[in-house]
Amino acid sequence: MKFIAYAFLVTLAATQIAAAGSGRDISSVNGSVDTSPGQVYDTLSTVNGDVHVQGGASAEVAKTVNGDVTLDSDAKVGSARTVNGAVRLRDGASIEHEASTVNGSVDLGQRARVGGDVSTVSGDIDLNGAEVGGSLETRNGDIKLRDGARVHGGIVVKKKNDNGWSWGNDHDDPVKVNICATCEVVGELRFDRAVILHVEPGAKIGQVIGNEVTRR
Repeated sequence: MKFIAYAFLVTLAATQIAAAGSGRDISSVNGSVDTSPGQVYDTLSTVNGDVHVQGGASAEVAKTVNGDVTLDSDAKVGSARTVNGAVRLRDGASIEHEASTVNGSVDLGQRARVGGDVSTVSGDIDLNGAEVGGSLETRNGDIKLRDGARVHGGIVVKKKNDNGWSWGNDHDDPVKVNICATCEVVGELRFDRAVILHVEPGAKIGQVIGNEVTRR
């Protein structure tokens, strides 16, 4: 009985659900966090695990350190962030503010929307018919805009870190940026390191700034 009681207390400490504001908080240390469809939450957070926001559910914040943040179709959050993991938005999902990761990709499906900036250090950014109200920012990841994707705040590819340390895995290969014929980027495309830029005929883009840009 003592062992059972101990195990229960450990589980309770690792995952907590508490009333907060108009929704609930779900937090974990070593485990994934999942929601129920259509429910409202405040903060969804874990350290070592994934965060999964099911269809129709909403939350103010979805965050983890070592894991992915995934929004199913028509799920909504205020912001989403991870350090070592991906941020994925299924068709019709939305983030009101920013989506960010350090070592991971950002994948946005059809009709998905991020109201603010999308950023990663060492991961690819893929917009498949999605819309971003802010900018796309990366240092080592490739960027791909497909099927009518829209970016309203430009694109920034930062230079490699030359100070001897790095959050991500800097590499010497040029970053690849591909923009489809039906896609649009409003604002500057600022490239502070070597980039291979492919813009299909018909695409709409802003001014390209950078000394190491190869057009293909």
